[in-house]
Amino acid sequence: MKSNIFGTGDMKIFRDRSALSPKYLPETLVARDQQIGNIANILKPVLSNGEPKNAFIYGKTGAGKTAVVRYVFRILNEITLRENRNVNTIILNCKQVNSTSHIIFEIIKSIDQDADVPRSGLSIGEYYSILWKVINKSQSTIILVFDEIDQLKDHNVLYNLSRASENMNIENGLHIGIIGISNDLFFSEKLDPRVISSLNKRDFVFPPYNIEQISLILNDRIELAFEEGVVDKEAVEQCSIIASQEDGDARKALALLDTAGEITERNSLEKITKEHVLLAHEELNKDCFFEIIESLPVQSKLMLASIVQLIEELNDKVTTGQVEVRYKELAGRNDLRILGRSSVSRIIAEFDMLGIINAPVRSKGRFGKTRLISIDENMDKLKEVLYSDYRLLNK
Repeated sequence: MKSNIFGTGDMKIFRDRSALSPKYLPETLVARDQQIGNIANILKPVLSNGEPKNAFIYGKTGAGKTAVVRYVFRILNEITLRENRNVNTIILNCKQVNSTSHIIFEIIKSIDQDADVPRSGLSIGEYYSILWKVINKSQSTIILVFDEIDQLKDHNVLYNLSRASENMNIENGLHIGIIGISNDLFFSEKLDPRVISSLNKRDFVFPPYNIEQISLILNDRIELAFEEGVVDKEAVEQCSIIASQEDGDARKALALLDTAGEITERNSLEKITKEHVLLAHEELNKDCFFEIIESLPVQSKLMLASIVQLIEELNDKVTTGQVEVRYKELAGRNDLRILGRSSVSRIIAEFDMLGIINAPVRSKGRFGKTRLISIDENMDKLKEVLYSDYRLLNK
């Protein structure tokens, strides 16, 4: 009989785990009534053939910015479909699509999947020309969301889209509305004054969720995600406390509860408790960097300790030769076999590849090549992990 590698048994914890995903959009979005109202108000004019207002939404990760926009869009789309109004709502993630040509291509394809337009190879002017034709042909108002708008490569796309009606690129009665979403509260300051003036936008700041709001969200999702009665009240309270105290991130609270459920299921237990949430928090915050360093062989740790010591002593970049000399001292002190120069070079190259150090190769002319080794980040972490090993305490 084959073993059950997925560990499923008689004890059922989850009912529909997708309800805990950050991508999940519930039927009713709780704890963001004011923000929903604000976004609905700027879009309301399209229901009477008016022009939607432009807006930028700011807030930390997990503050519900994208979720609120998606929720408002869903309701708006239901109304416009029922009333037979031509309104297209399009969400673009600027981390994935950030060049002007790709943005226009995605807008065109969202409006008309059959539009004959190549993904690349045209001039920017040609892409705009096709976009205006597609909008005019569809006779629709377009509402564009630029999620993570601070990742845009060229801000001129905002200027050109927001002035499309004024420049008569699109027909009278058609409009383009723009909503930008960003974690960067100072993003507007990086925009050209012409862009700011053309957008004539409203700004909204989404505050982090507080403990009561996170509890509301969790309790709302629990009914869908878990079997009845498996989540202890104290577990919800603990998730809410941790998430609200750290950064008010609803995603983190949902991830905590999801992982706590996983731990409960893994151990064939009946109830998710406060203790499981604490274990989940520890699991989610496990630092991969620490794990990589801790798992290194002792020879590699000695090499890394040599680099750390030299950089601290010299307050400068160090060479492969300097590291080799220090490594030999540490290896001899610990009665370990001393590796040759090629092994030292190979291990340093591996550290560079893993991103633990920066070690670009530099030419020394007729003296050959070496690496100039530095550590831009993680010095304190490195020391903490390395010197927890008793063999490296004697520096």
